Amino acid sequence: MLNLDNTRNRIFHRVHRTGEEIKNDLPNLIERVVESGAWNEVVNPSTMKPFQSVGEWLIANYPLGPGVGQGQYAIKYEELIFLCESRTELCKLLKDNRPARKRGGDRGNQHTGGKVSEPKFANTPTPGTRQYIEERLKRDHPKIWKDYLDGVYSSARQAGIAAGFIKDTHDALMRMKCNWNKATRSQRKAFLKWVGEQ
Repeated sequence: MLNLDNTRNRIFHRVHRTGEEIKNDLPNLIERVVESGAWNEVVNPSTMKPFQSVGEWLIANYPLGPGVGQGQYAIKYEELIFLCESRTELCKLLKDNRPARKRGGDRGNQHTGGKVSEPKFANTPTPGTRQYIEERLKRDHPKIWKDYLDGVYSSARQAGIAAGFIKDTHDALMRMKCNWNKATRSQRKAFLKWVGEQ
């Protein structure tokens, strides 16, 4: 039996972070959820009913759903369809269960004269992937790109960090800042006391 919480967490991490696992593992995870129908067991608090479609569940805010399209660096629903393109049935199901737009519907806007154009992903790599990083390096950071080709950096991600457009999630200072924001008042007080004793 599928552990929906665990699967949702794995989908969430792949949607909201970078790496090859997005392309390789994300379609597998979604396929498992679809096959099990487990997404239909989650109650949508706004309607107090189970989610009506897998698409509606996929875009639901975490922890109810994986939060597709939620946040500046998250994969959007259309990008998700593109990633699942090689799996014909899954791709069709995602297209057929595309969630309704929250704002503006299909009316378009004043800049497009009422026409809604589909996003083009064929030549646009997903931010954070090796292809995206390499294209950015080649275009915007030729010196670091050359060093990357010469093997100075062990991975495209390391070169992207050196160029400054990829965040180093393993950086200790960044982790301390992140944890500080999550800490309660008493935890912060205890931490500052500890720092004073060092």
